[in-house]
Amino acid sequence: MMKLSKKTPHLIVAFCLIIILTGIAHAKTESITVEPGKEFTRTIELTAGDKTSITFTVLGPSPSTIHFYMVLPNGTKSDQGEISQCSISFFTDAKGTCQLHFDNSNASEAQLVTLNYDVEHYIFGLPQVLFLLLATAVLLLFVVTGYIIMGKYG
Repeated sequence: MMKLSKKTPHLIVAFCLIIILTGIAHAKTESITVEPGKEFTRTIELTAGDKTSITFTVLGPSPSTIHFYMVLPNGTKSDQGEISQCSISFFTDAKGTCQLHFDNSNASEAQLVTLNYDVEHYIFGLPQVLFLLLATAVLLLFVVTGYIIMGKYG
């Protein structure tokens, strides 16, 4: 019979953790200065089924507002108008880029925008983190079962 090394379970756990920790979610926080008469565009890569949360606040001289609209991966345009803060959450139905447009073309003062966005990937309807944890648990269950069976017949 083939005897497994004592390091094998450690390697399996390390491999699973590497898989879990890579590409779990894409989150970013940034401050953007949108100059007067200009427009700033931020693009976010999305895949079908992703849950995206976007929050931003406009800080600047009064009135601290900016024209905000976004173009979703399926081509739908969502115009929020002149706003000073926004919080949007949505699921994507198509793979592609989501374009966030901060338009300050009608203003005479620069506006500072603090932008936060988070993209959570889903696999088979489950958040990627939960799916990978369940897959890891099932894999470890098979490893433990293999050790038990090999111990009885070894």
